Amino acid sequence: MAGIRDVQRAETRQQILQAGLQLVRQSGFGKTTTGEIAKLVGKAHGTVFVHFANRDALVIELVKAIGTGLTEQLAHLSRGSAGLGAFLDAHLAVLADQEALYSALLQEMSVLPASARAYVMAMQSGVSARLGHALQADIDSGAARPLDTVAVTNIWIALTNHYLLNRDLFAPGESVIARHGQMLKSQLLTIVGREGAHD
Repeated sequence: MAGIRDVQRAETRQQILQAGLQLVRQSGFGKTTTGEIAKLVGKAHGTVFVHFANRDALVIELVKAIGTGLTEQLAHLSRGSAGLGAFLDAHLAVLADQEALYSALLQEMSVLPASARAYVMAMQSGVSARLGHALQADIDSGAARPLDTVAVTNIWIALTNHYLLNRDLFAPGESVIARHGQMLKSQLLTIVGREGAHD
């Protein structure tokens, strides 16, 4: 009997998280309430607090869910591919797929709980590390100039974050990654590539 209750509890918790992600995708973190999440799941409002101590605890878990999804998808898409160009394509595909969620995360990061902000920074560090390895492979093979990999990864994170934070200006009503992603990739490859080199 306890086993069935544990399964039901885990399922309800997952439903709450999925409902939270759906609402954050639509409205952002600030406008997503625990009451709306409970209503979407079809549970009493208090059920949310059976699974999460408070709203901040729920927000932290939502941020972790976004990060886990991005990280796993990026690992899957970039598996077996070598070089910076292939990595950038994989990263852009992940950002395009999760654009609304990731944009909300960036736009509201300053008002998120401190541990959620730290998790976002760790997630971006993971992307940077993967990008740095891909760039180093290109440097080692002579496909890219010898550059500071940390500086290049910072440029990429800054570029993509800038466009995602201002997606309503750069691509009103559509995906900013779909519209500008290949241009951002081209800019980075121009920075790292040898003269006349293309990817």
